[in-house]
Amino acid sequence: MKTIVPLGRAAAAWAGGFYLHHFALVFGLSLIPTLQRFAVVRWDTPTAVSITSEVLVALVRVLLVVLAVRLMILETGLPGRVAWARLKAGIDAHRVAFWGQWVLLVAAFAGFDLVPNVLIATVVPESARDLVTAWVVAAKNPTIIAFTMLWMIGIARTLIIGPDPARGDQTTSTGGSMR
Repeated sequence: MKTIVPLGRAAAAWAGGFYLHHFALVFGLSLIPTLQRFAVVRWDTPTAVSITSEVLVALVRVLLVVLAVRLMILETGLPGRVAWARLKAGIDAHRVAFWGQWVLLVAAFAGFDLVPNVLIATVVPESARDLVTAWVVAAKNPTIIAFTMLWMIGIARTLIIGPDPARGDQTTSTGGSMR
């Protein structure tokens, strides 16, 4: 556990900073899924519109990840191949911390997705559920979902810029050990 939290904290800190620094990019691209989710949940959209808009949402999310990864790699100042090699070495050297991030992701999913859905199903009157659900999913797109994608990229960044196992480094750029 002592290796999982520092990696998650460093990744989350970077994700927050990236979101603020690139707010127009992240929030702007997140508006497309926001509007799509609100419309599909709130109104009875034709199947073709729902499917087409889901494809659009997937493409926009892939675009956000590609752009964020590209910007992150540029930020490191490392060539892409070097960054990739350091990421692989970082995962190998910090396997528990890396896989522990997925445990944190499951916990975040439970807290930010399952709990609100249960609350909506049990507390909100049935006549208002579609509207409340539409607002909740719309709010999650530019916040929780975008931040989660950036957090995952932040994990990669932290492993890339962290200790280089090939050099025998054992501390992260934040000063904490991940071993």
